[in-house]
Amino acid sequence: MPDFFGFQSPFLDTIGIRAVSREPGRVVGEVTLGPEHLNSFGLGHGGVTMTLLDTVLGAAARFADPATATVMTVDLHVTFIGPARGRVVGEGRVLHQAGGLVFCEGEARSEDGELVAKAVGTFKVRAG
Repeated sequence: MPDFFGFQSPFLDTIGIRAVSREPGRVVGEVTLGPEHLNSFGLGHGGVTMTLLDTVLGAAARFADPATATVMTVDLHVTFIGPARGRVVGEGRVLHQAGGLVFCEGEARSEDGELVAKAVGTFKVRAG
């Protein structure tokens, strides 16, 4: 089972989300859409896009502070802008940290660079 920057997730393995890069406060991940990821229109299902965004925003929150062991999603808002096709790349960035919460933003783009969705999320920090 591959890991996503140090943690195991059978759910991410099932969907096929892979880690691409990370730095403090910024994480990139991707998924290559197959037939199992498509909706009735033949486009990437919104649930796959939301999962990718939840993963990269949450990972950005987790890696913003070395003392953080894990984070939990408190709120996630996703706005769908265009269709998901082929390989979808998600980027999550930390905006602010305060009172045990981390506020993040990010986007998902198709392999041609077209914007698929924007997201903002709030994550609760659990220290190690």
